[in-house]
Amino acid sequence: MDARELLKKHVVVEGHRDVYEQLYRKSVGEESPIRDGIAPRLIRDGINLCVYAISGDSYSHTQNTGRYLETALENIDMFLEEAPRSEGMISMVRTRSDLPEKVQPGQISFILHFEGGMPLQGSIHQLRNFYRLGLRSMQLTWNFRNELGDGVWENRTKGGLTNFGVEVIKEMNRLGMIVDLAHMNREGFFQALDVAQAPLIVSHANACGMLDNPRNLADDQIKAIADQGGLVGILALPERTAKKDATIEDLLDHIDYMVNLAGIEHMALGMDFIKYDGPRTLKDRHHPLHERTYVKDFEEIEDLPNLIDRLQRRGYKESDIALILGGNYLRVLKTILPEQSVI
Repeated sequence: MDARELLKKHVVVEGHRDVYEQLYRKSVGEESPIRDGIAPRLIRDGINLCVYAISGDSYSHTQNTGRYLETALENIDMFLEEAPRSEGMISMVRTRSDLPEKVQPGQISFILHFEGGMPLQGSIHQLRNFYRLGLRSMQLTWNFRNELGDGVWENRTKGGLTNFGVEVIKEMNRLGMIVDLAHMNREGFFQALDVAQAPLIVSHANACGMLDNPRNLADDQIKAIADQGGLVGILALPERTAKKDATIEDLLDHIDYMVNLAGIEHMALGMDFIKYDGPRTLKDRHHPLHERTYVKDFEEIEDLPNLIDRLQRRGYKESDIALILGGNYLRVLKTILPEQSVI
């Protein structure tokens, strides 16, 4: 089957997209950037469900203010204001019944996500408040240390989860929220697996077995996520894919490696594309004047047919590709999300 036809046929879940494009477009005067720009493009390119990092630990998540709690509320408000004005195009996933069972032309669902727990400001009450606003997914950390634990750039200390991090995981499990270990350092990663009572995911990471990088996962980490019933989403950033001049074939090598290691049932799309983000702050170690690089032939979601075509060439069956595109994500989400909102 042609890659574009296959894409139209199966539910596609994008496991990680940042709020940066929304904030940039808002900053240059667009009134409804999600409704008028982001969502229509994702629908055009085949996305049915997007895990949307509406806030998190990076300085850019805070609209370059450092006000983590306040700007998280503002970013969520932008989304909650735009979605009802989209005439049914945009919906939010709060419970299992909100998940798209099949492709709905002209529609897209979002799961609101935090890329790190800084907006909680060390308060379990704020976790519950954000849940009430629709938050259903959260990474414990970004690259640095926060009140929950240590990110991958804090490996020198070998610190892991804090007591608050343990409390947050337990409460997220109770509420039916997705606990995401992307960016978590090794110690905290395995401590979280010990604490959790529901499947964990790593929304965007590649394999250290193909490229040794702090943001990628070692074999025992990939196996541990699979054994616990979770999944790993591939990461489409060139510096996490190959030593230089990363191509889509390099990314496929990571997929092959993880599938051979843990099974097709635990592979998903994470991606974390940056092409349309707008400038980022120096505080995040992203120099706004440096030219960005991308994975050749897989620069953004419009290149998804290239990935499907290459998977077919490598012998992946349609049923396997459907699992990678979204089937695995939907299966895991159905085991985590609540049947109805808990609070």
